[in-house]
This record gives sequence, structure tokens and C-alpha cells, in this order.
Amino acid sequence: MENPLVTKKLRKTKARNLIISILSQDKDKAFSVEELHEACGEELQIDLSTVYRTMHTLAESNFVTKSIHPDGKAYFQIASQQGTEHHHRIVCSKCRASADIAVCPLHDLEDQILSETGFTMTSHSIELTGLCPACKAEEEEKQHTIGHP
Repeated sequence: MENPLVTKKLRKTKARNLIISILSQDKDKAFSVEELHEACGEELQIDLSTVYRTMHTLAESNFVTKSIHPDGKAYFQIASQQGTEHHHRIVCSKCRASADIAVCPLHDLEDQILSETGFTMTSHSIELTGLCPACKAEEEEKQHTIGHP
């Protein structure tokens, strides 16, 4: 994966390099700004506002995707490497692991939606939430344990 600081001609800073490194270590996980700030603190003291600005810049450069989860927080994750910006994800509501969705469920509905609303669509994104297989198994184990003392 190419460094967006090089490909997007962004200024290279220690903070940006460190944040990209943290995100790259777990590409299937979405991080909150606070989690990134805490992870950075282990190696480099960075202001929380710097992390916010960095994530905004990386989102604008399409290196990361930003999503708002049911807890109301924004989470960031390295963007899909499918070679296209148009993709959708399913995200675990417990551990925030995610997977890309290969099909676009809106594709067949686009014309109807645009016709009914009069809008011109410029983009869309879909994020489904649920439990990943590991968290689902953990929940089922808890239910089994509770049901059978």
C-alpha cells in the first residue's frame, strides 16, 4: 500500500506517519480519534486536535473512511483496497471489525430513487452493522452459560 503522504502530496510529519502506521497495523479495525490519540501517546506525544486534523486530512484524501457508529462516535479505517472508492461495509457493533461488501444494494434502486425525489446523486455509502462471527460466538456462549448454570 502506498503512503498517502506521498501519493496525495501531503506534508510528511511524525504525527501523520505514526497515525498511518497505527491504522496500517490493523486494516480491518475502525479506530476512534481517542483510540488513535492513546496509541500515539505510547510513541509520540501528540495533541488530540492534531489527531482530529490528521484524520480529517486523511479522510479528504480518501486514504481512510469515516463512519458514525451507533455509539455516536466517528471511527476511521483504511479505505477499501478494491481499486474503487465506491464500496460498502458491514461493521461489528461490538469490536468494530469490518468487511467490505462486494455488491451495491442500491444499484438497482438508484433510478427509481432519483425519479421519485428529483435529486441528482453525487455519491452514496452504506454501512451495515451487526456482530462479526467471533463476537456472535461469544454472545451465544454467554447466552448458553446464562441459560445453563
